[in-house]
Amino acid sequence: MHFGAIFPDGVSQYLKVYITSGEDMVVGYIGDGAGAEISSTWTSPFENDSLGSVAGVETVSNIAQSATNMTSISRFNSLLVWQGATPPTFNLPIYFMATQNAEIEVNGAIMTLLAMVSPELDDFTPGGRRPQALVLDIGRRHKITDVVIQNVSYETDAPRTSNGMYTHNNVTLQVSGMAVQNRSEIPTLFS
Repeated sequence: MHFGAIFPDGVSQYLKVYITSGEDMVVGYIGDGAGAEISSTWTSPFENDSLGSVAGVETVSNIAQSATNMTSISRFNSLLVWQGATPPTFNLPIYFMATQNAEIEVNGAIMTLLAMVSPELDDFTPGGRRPQALVLDIGRRHKITDVVIQNVSYETDAPRTSNGMYTHNNVTLQVSGMAVQNRSEIPTLFS
């Protein structure tokens, strides 16, 4: 089922975000401050290693350094070693606005996003279902499969219609990929 922006609405597809899970799709308008991040972890494992850190030599080394202003540490001690990377993360402010049907364009969109972030657990026995992976398409130019929604926040005090549906709402999603992206995969994110 399709929730959110109804086509045609006069807004470019490049200014929208599309979130798909199975047969459900939510389409919203990309808000100000939307961002993406991919990061690598680098550490400096040698920073405490030096001739002066060897047991028994440390005191002599420290005295020598105090007296001569020379050190037993070299540039090698500052070398960084790659420790891994994190999956891409996205902070997405999304705007939903009712132009024809507030139940589909705003309330249905929020309800579907909340369902996408939620599991289906059994009451007393294990074996429930975790939240499903999604497809995220930002502006029809940045597409990533296998993402999960980590957080959904929306305004509970947004204006409502006479029958209690939101007329518009600002929703913020925090989304993460399920796995790190390889260098060779980066161009496919922008196709």
